[in-house]
Amino acid sequence: MKKIERFVIWICSKFTRAEIELIIAGLSDVLINRNSDVKPKDDFKEKHPNYRNFFVDPKPPLKKLEPVLKTHYKQLLKEHIALHGKPLLPVNPKNPENVVNKTCTCNNCYAPSKYLYYNDGKKRSQIKCKICGTLSPVHPSTHRKTKYFCPHCQHALFLWKQGKICSIYKCCNDNCPAYLSALSNLNDKEKQLIRIKSSQFKLHYQFREYHFNKNMLKLSAPLLPDTRLFLNIHNSLRVLSLVLTFHVSLGISARKTAFILRNIFDIPMSYQTVLNYTQTAAYYCHPFNLANKGPVDDIQAGDETYIKIKRQQFYTFFFISSKTRKITAYNVADNRGVLPATSTMLEAVTTTRPEQNVLLVSDGNPSYPAGIHFINQSYDRNLAHKKVIGLQNLDAESEEYRPFKELIERLNRTYKFHTRAACGFKNLNGAVSLTTLFVTHYNFIRAHSSLNYKVPVPLEQLQGIPLLQNKWAKIVQLATSNHLPA
Repeated sequence: MKKIERFVIWICSKFTRAEIELIIAGLSDVLINRNSDVKPKDDFKEKHPNYRNFFVDPKPPLKKLEPVLKTHYKQLLKEHIALHGKPLLPVNPKNPENVVNKTCTCNNCYAPSKYLYYNDGKKRSQIKCKICGTLSPVHPSTHRKTKYFCPHCQHALFLWKQGKICSIYKCCNDNCPAYLSALSNLNDKEKQLIRIKSSQFKLHYQFREYHFNKNMLKLSAPLLPDTRLFLNIHNSLRVLSLVLTFHVSLGISARKTAFILRNIFDIPMSYQTVLNYTQTAAYYCHPFNLANKGPVDDIQAGDETYIKIKRQQFYTFFFISSKTRKITAYNVADNRGVLPATSTMLEAVTTTRPEQNVLLVSDGNPSYPAGIHFINQSYDRNLAHKKVIGLQNLDAESEEYRPFKELIERLNRTYKFHTRAACGFKNLNGAVSLTTLFVTHYNFIRAHSSLNYKVPVPLEQLQGIPLLQNKWAKIVQLATSNHLPA
């Protein structure tokens, strides 16, 4: 308590009574979780660093056990004679009830019943071979054959948990090298806690078998609009580009955009027309974004941020290249699970070179390592993953890759600025449309100070065009050239 008392004395010597009252009010907000950005020091997590520590085992399971070369019992008997100079006598039980049934044989060396004896007392369900010392069951197993085996100890994996997305198979062998290694990494406090909460520590080998296939990995995309709306547009392409400039590039709401066009440019337009133009343009810009993002960097950062749709919380996933600052993938979903995270990561690495080794950096969301495990397994990729945990660098990995996490957090704030004026969305298509156009603006139009005020994806067709509305007009022309009839 001396340290706390000295700190209290220091506060009293540095601040006035009114300032101390503000400090106390701020600390009270932290204790009752009113301030989500500031959290008290997690003393429990520091003492138990492996508590609820999720990770995906990198080694895939064995589907078939490697054949073991078994030595026949006759060969072992010959070796015994050569070693000891006398033959190995059969088992001679004194109690006739302890005689093993003649139909039993050793599973390892195929020794007959005369060399076998019961090894579990009155249960008589397990026999041991006198020749090779191997244990065997008396009756053959009637359990269903397992699908997978542990790659560390070749022990059969059992079905531990089963859900809609994946089934988890687990190794229950307490002598498995992977289990013993994980157990040895626990500190003294964790070893005491494991006696109470053993399920909160991941020690045994686990394998996740996913139930979704490649066809289910789809990104969110704007819905197909009425093409007549785009062909029979009452205003010119310049007006459409002004709508996209104000509503998307400047982050102005649809109502204010319509107000500006009516009262400044004398263009009669309602806010619903602004939304219609936005959703129609987004449908054509979505394939344009994916087709023109180009090659990606070796390190990409990913994260998800929440948005409101019908007062419900949805999530927007982003992945961004570390050097070129381009958005390589985006996806809007109603959850933060493995399926939307995997779909986003798969799109983020579609333009990588075959020899390119890609590293993905994310937070502690377990959906990312699980999705990477599925991609590496299903698509024969070699994606690596690093995670940055919390706001403070409590480990070496978080300290090394913190700059990449800050990069994606900055992107999330920029996205929030461009979508804040919407004050939520009435439907999913509206959120997907504005997100799509935000990516178009971010990759092809918005100049970045970190890139010497150049765009992440420079297009030759936009060179020499200074005005935002003219750039939007050119992008719309390029995006619709392959969709609209001549």
